[in-house]
Amino acid sequence: MLTTSFQWLDLNPGVYWWLAGLATLLVAVHVWSVVFVAARGTPDIRPSRWRDALVLFLFLLAWRWPFFLVANEFNPDESQLVAGALTLSHDSVFWRSVDGTTSGPLNFYLLVPFHWLGMPIDYFTARLAGLLLVFGALFATHLTLSGKFGRAGAWLGVLPAAGFFATATYLDLIHYSSEHLTLFMTALAIWLLTPCSGTDRKRRWLACFVAGAMIWAKLQAAPLSVALVAWACWQLFNESGVALKIRWRRVGAAGLAALAPTLIAATLIAITGQMEAAVRRYVLQNILYVGDARPLAVALREMYLLALKDGRLPLLIATAGALGMLGTGYFVFRRLRPPPLFWIGTWLTLAAGIAIVTPRREYLHYALLLPIPLTVWLGAAIGGWWTGLTSARARWALAGLVFLLAGLPPIVTRCLQPRPEIFGRFEYNWRYPRTSAAVLVRSLTGRHESVAVWGWASNLYVESGRPQATRDAHSIWSIQENAQRDYYRACYLDDLRRHTPPVFVDAVGPGAFSFENRATQAHEIFLELAEYVRENYSLVADLGDARVYARNGLSDSRGMTPARIAVLVAQGRLTEQERASAMPSPLTQLDGFQRKIIAQREVVMLLPPTQVAWALPDDVRAVSFEFGFDPVAYQQGKSNGAALFLEVVDDHGLHLVFQCVLDPARVVDDREPHRVYVPLPPFSSGARLVLRSDPGQYGDTAWDWIYLANLQFRR
Repeated sequence: MLTTSFQWLDLNPGVYWWLAGLATLLVAVHVWSVVFVAARGTPDIRPSRWRDALVLFLFLLAWRWPFFLVANEFNPDESQLVAGALTLSHDSVFWRSVDGTTSGPLNFYLLVPFHWLGMPIDYFTARLAGLLLVFGALFATHLTLSGKFGRAGAWLGVLPAAGFFATATYLDLIHYSSEHLTLFMTALAIWLLTPCSGTDRKRRWLACFVAGAMIWAKLQAAPLSVALVAWACWQLFNESGVALKIRWRRVGAAGLAALAPTLIAATLIAITGQMEAAVRRYVLQNILYVGDARPLAVALREMYLLALKDGRLPLLIATAGALGMLGTGYFVFRRLRPPPLFWIGTWLTLAAGIAIVTPRREYLHYALLLPIPLTVWLGAAIGGWWTGLTSARARWALAGLVFLLAGLPPIVTRCLQPRPEIFGRFEYNWRYPRTSAAVLVRSLTGRHESVAVWGWASNLYVESGRPQATRDAHSIWSIQENAQRDYYRACYLDDLRRHTPPVFVDAVGPGAFSFENRATQAHEIFLELAEYVRENYSLVADLGDARVYARNGLSDSRGMTPARIAVLVAQGRLTEQERASAMPSPLTQLDGFQRKIIAQREVVMLLPPTQVAWALPDDVRAVSFEFGFDPVAYQQGKSNGAALFLEVVDDHGLHLVFQCVLDPARVVDDREPHRVYVPLPPFSSGARLVLRSDPGQYGDTAWDWIYLANLQFRR
């Protein structure tokens, strides 16, 4: 059932644009109806919050759902977070079982309840959690703004950030990161603080507690945390009609509420005996990390260049800045005082900017700390403008301006970009969700057995579904020269001896992430570790980018013969290095076929009925190619469609591995170029790959101008 569904998605990429378009239309109609009612001054007596929440969530989901189904990591940090949560589901003591490096424990613990609900802790679950946090942050901000400026003003203020989060395609902005929980906690604290009056002290104290807990999600968020607590204290100190002594007492209570998460965390850390680990790893190592950073100008320039890859972040800043300045101009022109939330938004945006630049790194996911404070500032500017207008026409004009400047740009520019790359690879991701190393690890270990990895390949834990044997998901601080390297190495070896994992993986080698030089980075550079591995483990397979070892005798007991290992390795997903080293296209061997330029690339016309065949090298595991219809066939002719078939022929017979019918004259989606990856079934030596085109059900070959491009064998 799932395989059929994924095949259908591969062959029908237009479904993405249909769903996204319908959700966008739903948002536009819903927001405009809210604006229409508010502009006329008609009271909205119907329940509204659940509708606002549902529309907002569907809008985000419709644009983001394909990314949930990608089987590989978007960012190594994402794998580290998922692997840590997976490990905590077996051993819940942080810093004994998991070290989050620059990420705090809350980001890891957030994923554990999904395990209690019976869901696997994997990339799908993590990305779903990330989307839920984004939705929660945007909806909390919507509630904040609606409490001050009404639903219409709130929607107009939230639209730019909603468009940003929905249409972002750069993977650093959409993978589950350590900033997602922080942005939700920021929005939650703002919502708790905004409607405060003299009877809202408990909300202020709760907001301080949330703000104080933010540093246990991301230490980098400390400037935002301090800014939020300072805002709460300012509110308490400026309460009218309250004696000065009582005001100071309430400020002190707010400070204690902000310190409470740290006091609770310190108590738990002390009880579990992890105080030294927490201080050395979360505080000292982060200080060393910032001290070893790049010059600020270099980091900002590289972050800007990364932001240009999909343009979402510059577009958000530009549109929000333009609308915010227009709102400011309105206040100046009318000689009106901006709402207090306007200045709070300015204060928090400045704090977010400080948090982003403090590490002096180019990582774009740091910028996720910005949209919520920026939206509060923008929402206050637009909301104050909206409430200052009295005529319905003026309000409609303002709403139209916001739609034009903030609503359309992210949608229009996104539609000019390609659909998510997963289309054409849904089935491949379903059939090959793991790398070869992860397939071996999964076959060598039981469900509750742990794995040790040297290097930086946290994805192995996630893809195999096995917890970490060492608290370090990667070995960067044990490999690179730093002030605490001896400490990290000693901890790694102690963890290894304590857990005695069945499998040890050295993820250093050509094509590996970050560490490719075995002479200077492999586990042999750590002599005590090399001796331990040599005495207790045996090499199962050297995959180039990883060496997989099993405890002595385990490989034989699990039936790991050379033939079995070869079969398991063949079940792994192609790595980026393998894709880059694909064989030359077999299309170069075709003579006598018409060649044309379509969509700025050379294609080979396969006018049906046509059949071509190639000898299959024994090490080929998949075939990738592009195909489609010459636009002239359905623009000027009367094509009734054609079919394409891919078959493997060997000593055991004929195996149909791919088929597709294109009818571009009637099906609009069939007019787009199609790109597919087709995994091949096991075949005997001397097999042939046969590709044939067929005129389809009517047998009429007129105008059946089907083409083929970029055919490649994948080792």
